[in-house]
Amino acid sequence: MKRKQIATERLLMIGSVVLITSLAFEALATTNAMPTVVEDLGGDRWYSLAAGMVLAAQIVSTTVAGWWADRTGVKIPLFLGLTMFSAGALAAGLAPVLAVFIIGRAIQGLGAGLIMVPLYVMVGALVSAERRPMFFAAFSFAWVLPSMIGPSIAGYIIEQWDWRPVFWLIVPIALVALAPLFPILKRMPAHESTRAPMPRTLYAAVVTSIGIVLLQVAGGLTGPAMRMAAAGGLLLLALALPRLLPKGTFRAVRGVPAIVATRGTLMGSLTGVEFFLPLVLSRVHGWTPAQTGLAIAIGSVTWTIGSWAQTRIHLWQTRTRVPAAGSILTLVGSAMALTMPFASVSVYVSLAGFSLMGLGLGLAHSTSSDLSLGATKQSHHGDVSASLQLADALGPALAMGITSIALSAWSHVSSPASAYLPAPLVAVALAILAVIASARVIGLEHRKNL
Repeated sequence: MKRKQIATERLLMIGSVVLITSLAFEALATTNAMPTVVEDLGGDRWYSLAAGMVLAAQIVSTTVAGWWADRTGVKIPLFLGLTMFSAGALAAGLAPVLAVFIIGRAIQGLGAGLIMVPLYVMVGALVSAERRPMFFAAFSFAWVLPSMIGPSIAGYIIEQWDWRPVFWLIVPIALVALAPLFPILKRMPAHESTRAPMPRTLYAAVVTSIGIVLLQVAGGLTGPAMRMAAAGGLLLLALALPRLLPKGTFRAVRGVPAIVATRGTLMGSLTGVEFFLPLVLSRVHGWTPAQTGLAIAIGSVTWTIGSWAQTRIHLWQTRTRVPAAGSILTLVGSAMALTMPFASVSVYVSLAGFSLMGLGLGLAHSTSSDLSLGATKQSHHGDVSASLQLADALGPALAMGITSIALSAWSHVSSPASAYLPAPLVAVALAILAVIASARVIGLEHRKNL
């Protein structure tokens, strides 16, 4: 039995890592391509919308994925997610205008939201509690190769040909990722079908996504139109967010709510720097896409180092302190990134800060996944996994929307030397919230799966 368990875990590890590697390549390569995309199709003022649409759409599908996986099993949402993700990438790469590109990115986001939750559920069902930290670390390690070559490959392709092949490359990679998953799906425990109704949070997810899109659209507008779009987005978010996230998330109540709050604010903080890093390096510091690709790789590599480091911590009570340590590192790094928009300050100061942020996220992200599963019943792992994935999408999406509005408003009162300052300022604010929320995770009680 033990030998069979090890074989199953090894197969799951291979399949998951291959799949996440393909997703990581897409995320990192396309991030480097975004400045060129908006310059070609629509202009910098729509940067947040073009880059953030995938996150806004992902919120809706992530909400459905947890319910779907718990109701019918992981097979259907997983394969449908891969299909939509590939189709969206192809549409984005063929887009003749920005509107078509944004639609393609939305389809990609819907697919991405259906992919990750089933993987988390499979880990909860097939992997022993002692080995889960290693799996979540491997999920982070899967970003190493893409982080080292993805942005650089994208930069080379853009400089030598065009930005469109960067998106086309994703399709064959996603198809290759399917192969290792077929055998492991047959080894999943027998699933008892339920007639659970569609989650009520789906409506909240749709409203939240619309609210975030309105914020991102507002960043491309001016005057009364910007204020109306921003006000509408904020109103929708105020109505929907409390119904979408676990009760107590906004108060960082001890347990899963505090973990979700920490995860969302940390991911949002990183996005405040990472998504705008290629744009600032290109527009302010004159870097080429190839050079920018190397800069993006720094954060991913340090993330991996942090994720590996947390696997060396085995005591549960000690592990509950790791998210707080990661949050503090993220705060320090985001403060250093405040120098990023200023051409007079060495860019390597902000890049050092970006590397610290990656290290902090690596420590906190993998640990939060393990802590959340260890603190809940196995029957609730689908919902918990969906909440974590929602935080991963919601934090960055909100950060993009808020930053977009701040940049638009700031452009009327700032000098060109500090035009992009709101991006790292938003990152610092979110990192402070993460430090506060992570303090509520310390001492979290472990609960054996039932």
